Amino acid sequence: MKTQHEVLMEDPGVRRLLSVEALVAEATELIARLMAEQNVSKADLARRLKKSRAWVTQLLSGKANMTVRTLAEVVYTLDAEVKLHAQLPSWKLARNRSAPDGRWSSSRRTSTKSNRR
Repeated sequence: MKTQHEVLMEDPGVRRLLSVEALVAEATELIARLMAEQNVSKADLARRLKKSRAWVTQLLSGKANMTVRTLAEVVYTLDAEVKLHAQLPSWKLARNRSAPDGRWSSSRRTSTKSNRR
């Protein structure tokens, strides 16, 4: 018998929503962690960015649509930089044992292309 989680994860729409919301949460948690490490308040960050405190609050709540450009600007303002990587989604990692860390590599892309020919 399948768990409720397994049933939900069969739905591509649910998986997509979960993936998007997880990335939004990760980005906002990164900003919050950097702020805490540096003792930077929302008001301080707002001043540095020349934005309102309300804007920072919305950004950190996940309600504002944070672009990659905005994320980079905010993190840079906090004396850090963002590095991105893509990996197989967690629900696929269990099925794909060929890549232990789940990252996409150029060799995997190349082999996919050569299989199409």
